[in-house]
Amino acid sequence: MNLKSVLASLAIAALVAVSTNPVLANTEKRVNKNRVPVEVKYVGSNNQSPVVEISLDNEEGKEITVQLRDLDGYVLYTATTSEKKITRKFQIDNSSLEPIQLKVAITINGKVQTEVFQINRNRTVVEDVVVSKL
Repeated sequence: MNLKSVLASLAIAALVAVSTNPVLANTEKRVNKNRVPVEVKYVGSNNQSPVVEISLDNEEGKEITVQLRDLDGYVLYTATTSEKKITRKFQIDNSSLEPIQLKVAITINGKVQTEVFQINRNRTVVEDVVVSKL
């Protein structure tokens, strides 16, 4: 009889654990639905200054304001648009190897979503020496 009550308690605990898991997943989706996915890619350099591409997915086509700032707070770019797919390339005037931090702020319906990206660059010099018989 004691074994039956232990098994029943374990079964109830397992059902409670399984039933709360989907509720958490649904809440997470609802929170992320209001966020605009932002992606920053390094696409190369121009005159030793890095060029990055910033992509946003505005799936609902709402009017959004996109603002790009450096870490000191200087506005590098700002635009208001209702495009569903936004892609822009930026050259960042910084030829040093110091890390660069960019702050992307997106405003939708008065709510601001901010994400910070860091660009790290490393230079490597490779010397390849080949000896061949003539």
